[in-house]
Amino acid sequence: MARLLLAVLLSSAPAFAQTVKLGEDLQPGEYHRYELELSVGGKLKIGKAEGLPLRAEASHRFVERIEATDARGGAGKVIRHYDKAKSTTVVGGEKSARELAADRRLTFAGRTDSGTLHYSPLGPLSREELELIAEHFDTMVLAGLLPNKEIKVGETWALASEATQYACQFEGITKNELAGTLVSVEAGVARFTIAGKAEGVEAGAATKTAVLASGVFDLKSSRITELNWEQTDDRGQGPASPAAEVTATVKLTRAVLAEEPKELAAAVREKFPVGKVPPDATLLRHADPDGKYSFIYPREWVIVGRTDEHLVIRLVEKAEFIAQVTLSAWKKAEPGRHATAEEFKASFAKLPGWEPAETTEDGAVTAPAGHWLYKVGAKGKQNGTDVLQTFYLYAGPNGDQIAVTVVASPDKGGKTTAREGQLLGAIVFPAPKK
Repeated sequence: MARLLLAVLLSSAPAFAQTVKLGEDLQPGEYHRYELELSVGGKLKIGKAEGLPLRAEASHRFVERIEATDARGGAGKVIRHYDKAKSTTVVGGEKSARELAADRRLTFAGRTDSGTLHYSPLGPLSREELELIAEHFDTMVLAGLLPNKEIKVGETWALASEATQYACQFEGITKNELAGTLVSVEAGVARFTIAGKAEGVEAGAATKTAVLASGVFDLKSSRITELNWEQTDDRGQGPASPAAEVTATVKLTRAVLAEEPKELAAAVREKFPVGKVPPDATLLRHADPDGKYSFIYPREWVIVGRTDEHLVIRLVEKAEFIAQVTLSAWKKAEPGRHATAEEFKASFAKLPGWEPAETTEDGAVTAPAGHWLYKVGAKGKQNGTDVLQTFYLYAGPNGDQIAVTVVASPDKGGKTTAREGQLLGAIVFPAPKK
């Protein structure tokens, strides 16, 4: 009778006395399927006191294979195949849409000393495609959100700074006050919340963040299967991005796959390089919307502006602005011909706000066979600020022409020449129509 009474008492013990192991022991070769839905609302602070209203939505669906774990037992390297990756953004009434190209849906993501590297083994991504796959919620961090120990209902844990950094998409973290709480355990699942504030650097700008999230942990598979993550950011202006106040909400679902998906079969995995990632794999591609030119370029160059006539990119290293480049396609000349040096120099002699003081270089420079490249370097003031400007006119054998203007501070002058040469050398004009 005493034993029976003890059994009854134990079976009716309150739920809050339960303890569960809240942690994931990920293994290489494990497969997951993810679905993520993102909604963003807020404003960009671009010279107006009220700011420009911003709305965005994104959808991602992909399968993932864990290639390696990190020191904490979470995912360190993964390969993915996206069934869907697209977004729409409306800024100040102007709408834009992005979608991952069908021939770039196989990707790699891996932790490095400087963050997380993303690339496709099928060829260079565009900047928009890179942002699509690199800036959705970091699923590799899921295991790091948990305490990885036995815990009771009502108990809390502090998130590690590394987990907070990746979850909040910081480049660096300066303050971390995120904490998790086990809310309940019933019907084979544990429910938890994560809340608090953090501060760090995002897109080279100081950012203050507040998080309110909830998740579901499946006790049978020992994996997080659902996560709702709401994050409010107050971000300052960066070297290649405006200040912003935004709230983003992510709804994530995750399923453990018992069988290998065909999208990541052994024959597919052979497309990835063995060992270190080749430098060429990290290059990005850009194609003029009207087909006037294209080029591939290193990721340090960031696109910051685009019109029907101009493309503006900035060289940013370790959150420091180095130089700005503007590319503008010129009217096509007859095959085998191009504008004269005098015509080219006349085009920028009367640029608004430009006060030339000293010409440092003026003449044709070496170009690929069949091409012509003219360069003018000058010191002066642009809108009252001392700068070094370099003007290039690059022409192809079929009459295609593009003007490239580089602006840098005098102390950076000459230090970007090799980078400029690489950028110009990568420009490809369209083949002649037959």
